[in-house]
Amino acid sequence: MRLSDLLARPVRDSSGQAVGQVADVRLVQDGPLLRQVHHAFRVAGLIVVTRHTGRLFGYERGPAIKGPWLVRILLKVLHRNTRYVPWEHVDRIDEAGILLRVPLREVPSVRDLYQESNP
Repeated sequence: MRLSDLLARPVRDSSGQAVGQVADVRLVQDGPLLRQVHHAFRVAGLIVVTRHTGRLFGYERGPAIKGPWLVRILLKVLHRNTRYVPWEHVDRIDEAGILLRVPLREVPSVRDLYQESNP
């Protein structure tokens, strides 16, 4: 499967309720060693948005991302329902889209991935 096969696919939870569509894919480089140089990538999870209003621009990635405050606030509101689906939650992928093995309430917000550290 290619990465482009996942992008923009509709995602439904275990009951068939619409979660959104895939906007991005989170990869981890911990696969098998390739040509004794580097490890292969594997899919760790999917970033799912409820509506595709523009691009994510990286501002959904947490508090460490800095930028103009107005843009940050606007994109935070537009993407407040952005979810992170760990790959383990994916049940199957078919022509209709991606079906999860968990209900929507168990699909975390993408913000849950990033915790502000308090010194």
